[in-house]
Amino acid sequence: MRKKVTRAALVAFLLELTMAVIAMVIYFSIRGGLPEPVNEAVSRSTRIIQVEQALCIFWERDWQEPVLRSRLLMQIANGIYVWGHFPVIIATAFWLYWRNRGRYNFYRTAFLISAFIGLWGYGFFPAAPPRLMPDYWGFADTVALIAKETYDMQPGGFVNQYAAVPSLHWGWALLAGIAIIDTTRSLWPRAIAIFIPAAMLWAVVVTGNHFIFDALVGGAIVLFSLGVSWLIYSGRLRPMLRSPLRLEDR
Repeated sequence: MRKKVTRAALVAFLLELTMAVIAMVIYFSIRGGLPEPVNEAVSRSTRIIQVEQALCIFWERDWQEPVLRSRLLMQIANGIYVWGHFPVIIATAFWLYWRNRGRYNFYRTAFLISAFIGLWGYGFFPAAPPRLMPDYWGFADTVALIAKETYDMQPGGFVNQYAAVPSLHWGWALLAGIAIIDTTRSLWPRAIAIFIPAAMLWAVVVTGNHFIFDALVGGAIVLFSLGVSWLIYSGRLRPMLRSPLRLEDR
């Protein structure tokens, strides 16, 4: 039997929704307002390539090459990159909110922490995405190739072309997948939860929007944020914040 949605529950939901919208507007406004030092960003991404080469994970061109030969694959990759991001996050948030409010609060906190860390990274470590690297690297922008109007849909004040590290595009897909697996035992939702970050990792790379390194950093930040959120909601953070040395103990 379904629970009846009370007026108080509806008001609480609308308040939460309003706060979420405000938080996202603030996030994108700050992100879009950060400087875009092109030379510094390209230089940093060149070093990222060198790190990937040293780790034997410089796979971006190999992943992108077969996609560029197929318009259908480019359309699929672009679709996942655009529609698999915030629509998936919003759907997951709605689902969590009405299914398990406690877990929603836990994952919302991790989401906000990761957003804060991401802004810090974008501000202090601007990096160029593969699609904005010099032509001799051989990367392409699949969105610009067949769906350039997608870029025109983005509000100019929200866009920062050199906010590539960390890739929260992938980090938040990972967060959504973890949240779904955590809150259901059903097979199909769990299968979808695994597919979401896997598909997004492929999409952010083959569209030329992120290096694999960017995604790894985004994933690490999300896992760290989950750890901080766990410390908060488990009550283990409170003893850490207390002064270890009281005046009378001196």
